[in-house]
Amino acid sequence: MIIFLEDKTIKEKPGRLPGGKAVLMAAPHEAEVAVELAGISAAAGYPEAEDHSTRFESRGLYDYLSIHIPDLDFPDRNPEAMECYLSHEMFLVIGEGRVFDKLGRGIEAGSDRTPVQALALLFNLLLAEETGLLESMDDVIDLLEEEALMRKPEDHASEIITLRKQLAAVKHYFDSLYDLLEELEENKNGIFTKSQLSLFRAHKNKVNRLVNRTLNLRERLTQVREAFQNQLDISLNETMRFFTVITAIFLLLTLIVGWYGMNLRMPELESAITYPVIIGVSLAFIVISLLFCKKKGWF
Repeated sequence: MIIFLEDKTIKEKPGRLPGGKAVLMAAPHEAEVAVELAGISAAAGYPEAEDHSTRFESRGLYDYLSIHIPDLDFPDRNPEAMECYLSHEMFLVIGEGRVFDKLGRGIEAGSDRTPVQALALLFNLLLAEETGLLESMDDVIDLLEEEALMRKPEDHASEIITLRKQLAAVKHYFDSLYDLLEELEENKNGIFTKSQLSLFRAHKNKVNRLVNRTLNLRERLTQVREAFQNQLDISLNETMRFFTVITAIFLLLTLIVGWYGMNLRMPELESAITYPVIIGVSLAFIVISLLFCKKKGWF
């Protein structure tokens, strides 16, 4: 457990919380002690089914925030979870993980250690995490777009499906953050000043822009998938056209084979040059047909 005061940092559990504004950070196994030290009631107003969702509750003298950050590189892993309790004088954060650690380092290095400023820093970190992910996705989609223009692109179906799942998860995450910031903006407990509300309004607008960017990336990914499908259709059509041309060329040869395979008496078969003539005519027909089809661009 770490307690950040305006002028010092306490890294041991004190007998009581010092006076003045403070930011508390505790691991999940310290949650009960931290909540008791902060003097708050942690009774939830939401059903158990929503315990693992990003949400906001206004609980009398303080606001409660539950934030779940998905790991989009490893979707099967449990999301990083944080519980936050915010009042006029105190900001308690319970959690563990990458964002939690960054928040602790950011508060310790900052000059403003007030609860509202710590909350603003948390939102900065949350948005920065996913902004970098969107930029990397944008680069991947750019590469896919370039390859989709190739005559015979490789199959990237599994990669496209993975990106679609990631974008869907990002959009859901941003939507939940947007709803949370809207609830904060209502300021039901009167915790925030007008200038502080404008700060969270700016965060909300940024989330809205990120949602639009996510939708734009999803639309581009759909277009890339269609481009790959078009190239696949073109390749299939070219294959079918090739076999159609080959079938047409050898149709006459099939007729000749059937003609002379009927075992009827044919005078020309008694000539010694019949077979060489038929072979020569067949080869000449094949060569002329291939040259004609090549000139027409049929294969």
